[in-house]
Amino acid sequence: MKYNQVVPGTFLQRPNRFIAHVLISGKEEVCHVKNTGRCRELLIPGCTVYCAVSDNPQRKTKYDLIAVEKIIESQTVFANAGTPSQKIKQSPETNSTLLVNMDSQAPNAAVKEWLRSGSSPFGNIDFLKPEYKYGNSRFDFYLECKTETKRTGVSSNSTEKTEAMPVPTENEITHPRKIFLEVKGVTLEDNGVVLFPDAPTERGVKHVRELIRCLEEGFETYVLFVVQMEHALYFIPNRKTHPQFADALCDAQNAGVHLLAFTCKVTPDEMKIDKELKVRL
Repeated sequence: MKYNQVVPGTFLQRPNRFIAHVLISGKEEVCHVKNTGRCRELLIPGCTVYCAVSDNPQRKTKYDLIAVEKIIESQTVFANAGTPSQKIKQSPETNSTLLVNMDSQAPNAAVKEWLRSGSSPFGNIDFLKPEYKYGNSRFDFYLECKTETKRTGVSSNSTEKTEAMPVPTENEITHPRKIFLEVKGVTLEDNGVVLFPDAPTERGVKHVRELIRCLEEGFETYVLFVVQMEHALYFIPNRKTHPQFADALCDAQNAGVHLLAFTCKVTPDEMKIDKELKVRL
């Protein structure tokens, strides 16, 4: 998922959820913020941000704020050196930055490319439909494929097969697998641990609960947390911010909904799905 033209800037302030004031080439610009979440730990006055130049001359704002360099103030940085990620100690004088894409539209765009490439755990997909309406819900993706899901060695705490949800072998699959996939973008990071959500999300609870219902109706169901940064230790639900979402996620896993998390390769002008990350509930 790539942006056409991106320029660096210095974040000044965010008067409301939708706009930010950014110093770009010596001029204070009003930029559209492509994330209505709080992002308080990211958008700190003086930090370096990256803005995509709009190709629409009729827009009120010329730029979209899409990424930010988060300063890692501790003596520890995190690298995906194996599975799971490992800590790498640095000297006390060393500070590092973590580039975080905070465009809320980027996860779905990156996942769509990833699914179409055949490199996702679902392999080659026979049918793919974004924004698929089913019942009273609209899920991010509906897909059909004939091959068994490939796993890359990282899973949630509960990995045992159950009688209620047997895992078929490739030889047992005679009909296309019908799958609903809901995507959640993750930008909140705390000492290497990534969390969702960063603000209460009743919509997120609704999606998770409805995936359980779809599972009961014979579909495979997945929640995919797209971690919009390259380095992390593991993913957890943000129970402190929204305990109801954490409870819904636990209920979903117990029912048989698959929970996945993947980090991303992030540059100022691009974001690609990268490595699977452990999910802890």
